[in-house]
Amino acid sequence: MKKIFLGLMICIGLACSDAKQDKVEDAIAKTGDSLNSKLNKLNDTLNKVRDNVAKKVSNVEINIKRTVPISLQWIGFENQGKAEVVKQRDGSFTISGEQTNSSNEFLKINGKIKRLNASQVSFVGTIITFVKINNGGVPCEKTGRQVFLKKGDRKYYRLQNMENCSGGKVLDYVDLYDLDNIL
Repeated sequence: MKKIFLGLMICIGLACSDAKQDKVEDAIAKTGDSLNSKLNKLNDTLNKVRDNVAKKVSNVEINIKRTVPISLQWIGFENQGKAEVVKQRDGSFTISGEQTNSSNEFLKINGKIKRLNASQVSFVGTIITFVKINNGGVPCEKTGRQVFLKKGDRKYYRLQNMENCSGGKVLDYVDLYDLDNIL
């Protein structure tokens, strides 16, 4: 009789244990479904908010604009001119500026620049120099692709097409400074 009673108790215990396990598993399943449902609703709400904000906020254009010194040796290295270097949306840079003196002599530069390597910068555009004693008093205009080179520890890049339009041994040292922090 004791054996039957003990067997009956074990069966009842196991049955109760299975019922409790089923209840626990049902509670976990319901809680998990509830949490997933709430998370999905929250994600939908956040996506709608993000889309609404994106529609209401206009595109912001950020221009990186820096001013760099420029010089032509005939005008002087002490009274340098200034050029604006502006980063464009496509990642390229434009440069535009001038150096003048009291005699109305000048250096003007306008175009696009980009770094070729650690010591070379490519320029496409127009460079005009005007010094009364050079080129018969007529401005010297160089258009198209040019290369500026930085040598040694110099802080500037010098135009490599140095020959003035008058020819001979007249050279124009056109220098662009402080480009390393920009390009």
